[in-house]
Amino acid sequence: MKLCKHSVFLMMSIILCLSCGNECDDHDSSNVLIDTLYIADSIGIEMGDSNYVFGSISDFEYAPDGEILILDGIQCCIFVYSQSGAFIKRIGRPGSGPGEKQMPSLLEVLGNGTICVKDQPFWYIYDSEGVFISSIHLGRSVPMSMISVGPENIVGIRNRMDFLQTGELQVTKNIALWNGINPDTIETVYFEQEFLLNLEDIPNNVMRMDLFSAIAAAGEDRVYVAPSPTDTPVIYCYRFDGSSADTLYLPYAEVPKFPSEIEEEKFLIELAYSQGTDMTMIWEPLPNRPMIRCMGVDSLDNLWVQRGAELSPTFDVFNIQGDLLYTAGLPDREDAYNWRFNISPGGITAVPKDPEFYPLLYIIERRVPPTNKATSDY
Repeated sequence: MKLCKHSVFLMMSIILCLSCGNECDDHDSSNVLIDTLYIADSIGIEMGDSNYVFGSISDFEYAPDGEILILDGIQCCIFVYSQSGAFIKRIGRPGSGPGEKQMPSLLEVLGNGTICVKDQPFWYIYDSEGVFISSIHLGRSVPMSMISVGPENIVGIRNRMDFLQTGELQVTKNIALWNGINPDTIETVYFEQEFLLNLEDIPNNVMRMDLFSAIAAAGEDRVYVAPSPTDTPVIYCYRFDGSSADTLYLPYAEVPKFPSEIEEEKFLIELAYSQGTDMTMIWEPLPNRPMIRCMGVDSLDNLWVQRGAELSPTFDVFNIQGDLLYTAGLPDREDAYNWRFNISPGGITAVPKDPEFYPLLYIIERRVPPTNKATSDY
C-alpha cells in the first residue's frame, strides 16, 4: 500500500533569500532550468538469485569507489554491488561473534573506504574490503542518521536521553560532527533540539520526535540543517567549525493532505508499531504535508532540497552561495512520494519505504536539457 495515490502538482516560482543577519537578497528564478530525473536501473528481485533478494533495506550508500552498499536488517549483512548493479560480495552475517550482527540499522562508508555499521548498542568497523576491524560499545549518545564527510568524519543526528528530577524523560537531539573510528567523541555540535517525553504516551511521543525532528545534509564546505522541516521552509548553513554561514528561506507553501493520505499514514504507522511490540498506538497525522522531505549534497557540492508538498519527487538544487541552479524531478511518479532518497557525491539512489511487492533499490540519473550542459557533470 502506498502512502499517496492522488496526483497534484504545486507550481512554484522559486525565489531564494540568502540571509546575512537581517538583510535578504532576492534571487531571480525566471531562468532556472528544469531537469528530468529517471530510473536508470534497480537492484532487487522477488525470487531467484539470493544475492538479489533482500529481507529488508535498512540503509544504503555509495562507497568512494562507486560501489553500492545495501544493509539488510533482516539478513544482517551488507550486500555490495558494482555501479551497474552487478553483485560483488556480502559482508557479515547474523550472529553475536566478531563482526556478526543482530539488528543493524545504519550504514555509512567513510571517505577512506572504511565501513561503519550501527547495530545497537554496538558500532562495527570494517575496512574497505569488508574485513572486520573492531566493535565499539556506544555510549549515551546514539547515532540516528549519518553522512560521511572527509576521510574519517561523519555528520549526523545523535540522541541522548536523560531522566529529570521531575520524573520526565528529556531527549536531546544534536546534529553534530564526529570521527567514524571514535563514534563517542563528538567534535562539533551545529544544532540542538530538546524534547520532553510524556511518559503516559511514550509511543506517540517517540514517533513524533523521530519523524518531526531536524534533518541535515553535508558537503565539502558546509553543513545544512532544516530545523523544522514539517512546517518551516528554512535551512541553516554552517561552516565545519560550527560557525554560522547563511540562512536559506524557501517560499514553500502549506499544502493540506488528502483525507486518503491521512488515513493511509495512520494505518501504516500504527501497523508498523504493532509489528514491533504488543502495545497499541493511536496515531494522529499532521494535517499538512511537510515543507522539506529530504536534503543531500552532490559531487559538485550542490545542495538538493526535496519539496515536501509535491507528490512526484521534486528537488530544488542550490550552489554553495545559495543560488538556485535548477529544479529536478521524477515526473508523473506520485507513487514515489514516500521513497527514501539518498543524494550523495556517488549519485542518487532511492528505496520505497513501503514496497508493494519486495524490497529493492532504484538507481536514479539526470536527463539534462541541451541548454543546461554547464551543470551536467554530476
